[in-house]
Amino acid sequence: MSVRPSARRFASARLVRALLVPLVIALPPLFWVVTATKRASLTTLGRDQGIFQYVAWALQQGAVDYREVRDVNGPLTHLVHTAFLALGGGDEYRFRVLDLAVTGASYALLGFLAPGLFASRKSGLLDRFGWAFAGWVVLSGQYLLYGFWDTAQRESFFDWFMLPSVAIQIAAHGAPARPYRGRLLVIAGALSVIPWFGKPTYPVFTLVQIAVLLWDRDLTGERSRALAAFAFGGVIGAATQIVFVVAYGDLAAFARIQLVDVPAMYRFIWPRAISDIFSESWRSTQAIFGLFGAMVLIALVCLGEMPRRAVLLALVPICGVASVAAQAKGFPYHFHPVTSGVHLQWLVFVAWTAERTRVAQRRWAAVRIIPVALGAALALRIATALLDSPHVRANWMLWEANTRQQRQSEEYLAHFQQADFFPYELRQAADYLRRHTDQSDRVQSYGMDPYVLFLARRQSATPYIYAYDLNADAALAGGTGGRPSPAQAERIRAIRDDIEMDMLQRLEKSPPAAFVFIDGSPLLSSEDAWEDFESHCIRVAAWLTPRYRESARFGHFHAWLRLDRHPTGGRGAGVEAEPAEPVPPPDDTP
Repeated sequence: MSVRPSARRFASARLVRALLVPLVIALPPLFWVVTATKRASLTTLGRDQGIFQYVAWALQQGAVDYREVRDVNGPLTHLVHTAFLALGGGDEYRFRVLDLAVTGASYALLGFLAPGLFASRKSGLLDRFGWAFAGWVVLSGQYLLYGFWDTAQRESFFDWFMLPSVAIQIAAHGAPARPYRGRLLVIAGALSVIPWFGKPTYPVFTLVQIAVLLWDRDLTGERSRALAAFAFGGVIGAATQIVFVVAYGDLAAFARIQLVDVPAMYRFIWPRAISDIFSESWRSTQAIFGLFGAMVLIALVCLGEMPRRAVLLALVPICGVASVAAQAKGFPYHFHPVTSGVHLQWLVFVAWTAERTRVAQRRWAAVRIIPVALGAALALRIATALLDSPHVRANWMLWEANTRQQRQSEEYLAHFQQADFFPYELRQAADYLRRHTDQSDRVQSYGMDPYVLFLARRQSATPYIYAYDLNADAALAGGTGGRPSPAQAERIRAIRDDIEMDMLQRLEKSPPAAFVFIDGSPLLSSEDAWEDFESHCIRVAAWLTPRYRESARFGHFHAWLRLDRHPTGGRGAGVEAEPAEPVPPPDDTP
């Protein structure tokens, strides 16, 4: 039986209404998003990713988090890396693919939720899948403007939870059915609290979410029930992180580091004043975008064009800016909540405009061009911005990054070398350690790259994987964001001295097979890592000198073997420099 022409026209019109605007947004930048995504998956890991790869691997080997691996970051980052290792993320390519897949899925979810957030009309699945596609393109477009150093970072992981929490809460406010609303708020509460265990700045997002719960007139008469559901979800979210710490770490040590050591010592490392951070062009531009979007959405709420729950989306980038200011560092990856929040605002605004301009009267049909024009402008912004993506510009990957062997080569890794990060030398040193120590041996590093231990598959001899635990000069110096008072400086020195004494006792009890000193590491006072260690850890250096000798150097990496492993040679004499290509580490991650 043939379909009547009127039915075909109706189906065609419905398809156009559902997909036109999302496709106008998604299709123009699609080629560059796909290109950047593919090339981003082929990038090496930077310093921070390497640190957490080591931490997660050490936990899998039985190390106790925060007691036997001292880190100032919350357990959520450790959990993410542990999960990725369990899925094969010990290989850098697999790790990048996992990050891009989870990040992309979270962006698609945000797009799926976008239609109907600020309208009473129920959106169909066809609309939602179209906007999910647009959400992936738009938000991936901003994510891929960050380079290899700033993707797969802590804040980008936390966006997996915070942004869906905001979108789900907004959807819950507009949900007509009470049980459905309660379930959504439980999920929103859980996702909102989980990032608290990533960085202590994230409660600011939750506080705003609670404030909007109390203020939204759509919840009149149900506020206590809504708050209870949100709080119950928050308890569930917190429980997931506490269970992880109990299973893999020391809860008391975690609390002591976060509540005592971080405020006393670590907050004085490289602090920058707000005026210092936002005097730089890129950083100030992101803050301006956030402020502009917030003002537009709040103005629409004040005019009665948008419901009050829109304030929650309006304030996400503002909370992100507050998080950047509170951390007082201004690193690019700290801006992930800002840039992703801004692009989510743009996407939702176009979706809202498309819903508001769906009119049946022919005399008003011209207004339908508005969301098309806004969508085209958004597509133009994403496509042209991506031309500055470091991944789009990396044409050399077409012939230098296709195989795992190529991605271990000096030519490939030279593209990622930084002023204080030396990925090829790092792999040479790791290969040397694998060949000259046993799997059960421990190795102590001094610098900021415990990734060398991960690649060598050797555990640290002590919990101290960061040089700033043993050299407190950076904390004592402070920065434009603050300097320690004399009493605070004395407390910093006391913490450092306690760490050195504990390190010495551990080394005396169980001498490691090797030491690795990394020249040029950040937060060292001297370019030469051994000179820095010798001048700041006098007691440990005095214990080390008669028991170890430098046996090999690879650029900035110096390997010292215990005398029973390498009884001949010494510093400056008989030192072996091995220029050979490093062998990739065994892919033995479960």
